[in-house]
Amino acid sequence: MGPHFDALGVALVAISPDTLRESSRGKRRSNLTMQVLADPELKVIDLYGLRHEHAMGGPRDGSLIRNLAIPTSVLIDADGVVRWIDQADDYRVRSDADRVLDAVRRHLPGDPPASA
Repeated sequence: MGPHFDALGVALVAISPDTLRESSRGKRRSNLTMQVLADPELKVIDLYGLRHEHAMGGPRDGSLIRNLAIPTSVLIDADGVVRWIDQADDYRVRSDADRVLDAVRRHLPGDPPASA
């Protein structure tokens, strides 16, 4: 997945409601190559209105209920303008890579490289 986005000059970033330690562990466990930002206080998640209150999540304080982020893909251009948002109704579903690539090609200015 990464090389296709790299060829288009797009950086993939995941924002996790976990602590830095938990996010790093999850990144290694899932073999993610993208940058993962820790947002345990949900500050960035709240900026985009993506808080899912009282979600079922892994225990941090001994409880299985905690605030998490609604799984969402957001395409932001170089000027910080949100160009596209994809949010599934099912919290277990993430945006398909081909769907996101199509959005990049449709919503970001410039011609993609010939190899894309």
